[in-house]
Amino acid sequence: MKRAILILMMVFLGWSLSAQDTLSWKQTLQRHDIYFGIGDPLFAGLTNDRFPIFSKCGYGFFSKCSNNQGPRYATDWFSPDTYSSGVIATPTISIGYKYRIVKWFWLGATVSYTGFFETIYDRVSNKKYSTLNSHMLTIMPEVRFSWLNKKYVTLYSGIGLGVNFIFDDVYYSENTAHIKAGHRTDYVGHTFTGQLTFAGVHVGREWYGFTEIGIGTRGIIQAGFGYNFNSKKK
Repeated sequence: MKRAILILMMVFLGWSLSAQDTLSWKQTLQRHDIYFGIGDPLFAGLTNDRFPIFSKCGYGFFSKCSNNQGPRYATDWFSPDTYSSGVIATPTISIGYKYRIVKWFWLGATVSYTGFFETIYDRVSNKKYSTLNSHMLTIMPEVRFSWLNKKYVTLYSGIGLGVNFIFDDVYYSENTAHIKAGHRTDYVGHTFTGQLTFAGVHVGREWYGFTEIGIGTRGIIQAGFGYNFNSKKK
């Protein structure tokens, strides 16, 4: 009987110490995280199946297409011979929110945008034939694992899975003989994507700066700033 009482007392003491530790991190560490980041568009370009950057048109965001891309459809045999000036991509811009559920585990989501722009020219006259604008909007639920939790410094890793929504439109110039000038061909599609953050660092208390290294739609390297806070209700 005494042994059972002693075991119950030890369990209760352990629970009390755990509760005090939980209370302490809630008082010293912020739980809400809102952030803004800018990353490279490399992976976003690879996952945009409607506007692939790495194709036989070349390599890189300002690449030149080859002289002859070749027809992809039967009607392309009668299309004018054109070439691309290259693809220009915007940085990937991200806005997100995460909530610290326990000391080391966060749950949230990020919304990102990347734009791709290309101009097509007639090979004979070198006049503008058409322009293609592709807008990629990514919605990605994410989890974060913070493995160093200090008052002013947080080190973490994370993973996310989401969907890219792709919105394309084409504008044809007055130099197109078989298509009415100004005609727009719109397209809406989606692809699945993800983000694996190998390592990230936050420096600051409420307002902070951060840098991340990983791979995914938000970029291989991403940097930005954010705001950490606690709700008024304690």
